[in-house]
Amino acid sequence: MGDWYLWDGDGSQYGPMDWDELGIRIQRQSNPNLVRVWRDGFGGWKTIEEAMAATGAGWPGPVERESVDQAVQTQLRQNILAKHWRGEFSLGFSYWIVGIGSNLVVAVIIGLAGAFSRGTYNPTGIFLFYVLLWSFIASLCIWQFVGVWRSARRRKAERAAMGKRAVWAWAAQIMVCLGTVQSLVAVVKIAIPQIAEATSIAFMDDPRIPSYSIRLLNNGSEIEISGGIKFGLSTDFEKQLNASPGVRTVHLDSNGGRVGEGEKLSAIIRSRGLDTYVEANCMSACTLAFVAGRQKVLKRGARLGFHRAAFAGSDSVDDGAERSIYRAAGISGPFIERASLTRHEDMWIPSDAELLAAGVVTRVSSGDEYARGGGGRFTRHDLDKALQNSASMYRALKQAQPQAYDEMLEIVTRGTSTGIAQAELTEQVRAKVAEIIGKLLPLADDSVLIDFGKLVIDQYTAVGAQDGAACYRYAAGLPDQNLVKLIPAHLAERELELNARIIMSARKRPDRVGNDQSWKKILAGLDLRGYTAKDLELLNGKSIGAADYTRYCDVAIALYREITSLPPAEAAGVLREYRS
Repeated sequence: MGDWYLWDGDGSQYGPMDWDELGIRIQRQSNPNLVRVWRDGFGGWKTIEEAMAATGAGWPGPVERESVDQAVQTQLRQNILAKHWRGEFSLGFSYWIVGIGSNLVVAVIIGLAGAFSRGTYNPTGIFLFYVLLWSFIASLCIWQFVGVWRSARRRKAERAAMGKRAVWAWAAQIMVCLGTVQSLVAVVKIAIPQIAEATSIAFMDDPRIPSYSIRLLNNGSEIEISGGIKFGLSTDFEKQLNASPGVRTVHLDSNGGRVGEGEKLSAIIRSRGLDTYVEANCMSACTLAFVAGRQKVLKRGARLGFHRAAFAGSDSVDDGAERSIYRAAGISGPFIERASLTRHEDMWIPSDAELLAAGVVTRVSSGDEYARGGGGRFTRHDLDKALQNSASMYRALKQAQPQAYDEMLEIVTRGTSTGIAQAELTEQVRAKVAEIIGKLLPLADDSVLIDFGKLVIDQYTAVGAQDGAACYRYAAGLPDQNLVKLIPAHLAERELELNARIIMSARKRPDRVGNDQSWKKILAGLDLRGYTAKDLELLNGKSIGAADYTRYCDVAIALYREITSLPPAEAAGVLREYRS
């Protein structure tokens, strides 16, 4: 009776047996490398080589040593992937060495793949990247977990054969279970959303991002990008620039989109030395294009929005490229840091002062020098609603003078759709309003006429204090696109309210009575102020020299002062006659 025992690596134990029988059983094993043997005096199960060394015996049984050696050597030559998968490594090696090594491999591959994909803006390439990445991670996790599980199972069998507990093996299997759950959670929360997002980008035209439009404005000197920043935009934008060499300014109106496309827009704008301008909103990826401008102009009241980039399944992505773009634009470090720390779900909208101080914006503008954007999106109905909501004058005009209102709305619609400069459009609207009000003013109530005279005095005075020539053009009724900048806001508001009163009070009036006596009072008052008949002739002159611009304005102000100083009925009568 022998005293040898054999464990076959699959949980079965045989013995006792003698040395020769042990050799025969080993020869029958498909994988001799897994076999362990034991006898009295051994501290635990040992390999055949370890048993031979301990006993000094030759190779057991009649089998040729060379054949077994060849089998063992063949097994040793098998790669680490197969050996780990079958659980042939010790539990410590499988859990710690293979586990840590696998995690390092994943980290390196993700890092390299991520760095490679940073320059990949092809939607199909992005789809393949995420599919291959997650396929690799899933395969590696399955290989790692199965190998550890099998190694732990073998360890438990070895310990059981020795009548000992396998605490570490149980712990390893528990960790495999936890790792499996964690991996499944990652698949549900990260892998599936990312692959789904990449699929929608590559094959469904990225439906979560609005469509974009590109439109030339202001006789081809400006170009507008509006809508979502999605794949294909930069290519179409560059084609339009190549066909429009006169473009100098890029209008941006977007709530954001794909960061990669924003980076490409930024590179195009910077390489061509174009200015950028925001009239309404430029959020998220749009800001990458905005900061690339040679001059970065923000309309007063417009908004820039910043937050860190993200992709489906992750609140943040590597923002190295975005930081580089911001730094190249001269933006301060603290500003960049705050923008990067803002969660993707939130949006940081800095004040104009913050934007100017950080170098994000070159200047804040009224926007008059640029074309009005959004014409491609605004219908006549949209513009009608905007006018109705902007001032009571437009509501009154539509109600009382619908034909005149339609004519003015047509000017706004045409100017917006063709993209003329905002100042030019404003002047066209102002001229039309002046024409309408000029016809209705003599028909207004007396109190309205007197308030009109007082408004004229205040407006001429305010404009003349800044620019005598502009005051002359205003008083003479000549076009001036810069006039709107010179009239203080409170006076412009008074004008709109007064115009509404003129429109609503206009009605047929009795025939005029003579105002000769009133005019004598006015002329006497002007004489006391030092104005002569020659000065009054300036107001009727068709050609005024630049030297007389300021004098013209002063005479006009003085005339209205004298008129409004008359008793109300007289003042209204004179104004009704003078403005007819």
